[in-house]
Amino acid sequence: MIEKIIQDELEKFYPEMIELRRYMHMHPEVSFNEKNTARFIKEYLEKIGITNIKTNVGLNGVVVRIKGQDSSKTIAFRADFDALPINDAKDTPYKSTIPNAMHACGHDGHTTALLATCKVLMDHQEDLPHDVVAVFQYGEEQAPGGAKPMIDAGCLQGVDAIFGAHLWTPLPLGTLGYSYRELCAAADRFEVKINTMENANIIAAEFVSMTQQIVSRFSKPRETLVITLGKLESSVKEASITGTIRHFNKELHKTVLTKLQNLCKALENEYSSTNIEFIYYGGYPPLINHKKGTIEIKKATSKILPDIKQMEIEPLMIGEDFAYYVEEVPGGFFLIGAGNSTFAKYPHHHPNFDFEEEVMKQTASIFLTLAFDSANIIKNLKGEQ
Repeated sequence: MIEKIIQDELEKFYPEMIELRRYMHMHPEVSFNEKNTARFIKEYLEKIGITNIKTNVGLNGVVVRIKGQDSSKTIAFRADFDALPINDAKDTPYKSTIPNAMHACGHDGHTTALLATCKVLMDHQEDLPHDVVAVFQYGEEQAPGGAKPMIDAGCLQGVDAIFGAHLWTPLPLGTLGYSYRELCAAADRFEVKINTMENANIIAAEFVSMTQQIVSRFSKPRETLVITLGKLESSVKEASITGTIRHFNKELHKTVLTKLQNLCKALENEYSSTNIEFIYYGGYPPLINHKKGTIEIKKATSKILPDIKQMEIEPLMIGEDFAYYVEEVPGGFFLIGAGNSTFAKYPHHHPNFDFEEEVMKQTASIFLTLAFDSANIIKNLKGEQ
């Protein structure tokens, strides 16, 4: 029974998983600077016998293909491996050794789970119905991200379905968080620069006030739209406002951008000798799961982790560039609980962030269950939009 094989193999491999994770945790690299991490991943994949390895995909991405019994279909899994520009404040033997760099979001855990998945697949290729592609992605934490460049470089070529996960300390260990559709919001950054011979403080205050009217007037009651003005710097003649737009509706997003641009023009006309520049930096699209993909995640979890609590969660107002993958092929993304009430109680991006390492084994077990059932899963997802 394949579930027993998965459980036994991961239990045997678990001490090495902890070593892999803690090495990466001690040697983090921030977005777009992950050369050593990519090399570490490649060398480990070579060590376990994988030969079909592509490096520098997009920039620092690593993509491998593991052959199954029938290469006409392919299932893929993605893990991100970049860190954040944060000083690690934990008092642990495996705290970051790099100043202003820390795995404060769990990407070291994601990568370890996918490495473990590859290890078990290589040891049991005879049980693998179709090919598996493992996508090790750089740059998730900082837009424009690594997903789109890796897709443009061909990482999804021939892929029929893709799955990914995020370990999540707001959920306790032993919990699966799922969503049939919207899971993560689009998160677009913008900046407004005001130069005037009048009073920039007054103009900036009016922009802030009018922005909130855009939210209330142009979004429907059941639609989520959040405009956050995170930073305002102002003097008499100059002001700078930076913010984010978070949403799940691309058409609404276009409307809001137009309204913000029109607001800047209106304020320019209202105040003499005033120039207002609206700069749109973009961001990730909303992460919208395929319903059948989520159903397959839930089924796989029930098979391999029957005691885990499964809960449907409200969409998160955070960005996640896995969104690009499920725009291209069917699949799904899930959250898996990694928190506790002691050392793993801190939110993501916190200087004391840590997680229950058991979650890596749980994540790998779900990936492996999906991989070994890929024949049915790809057939079930066919035609999913």
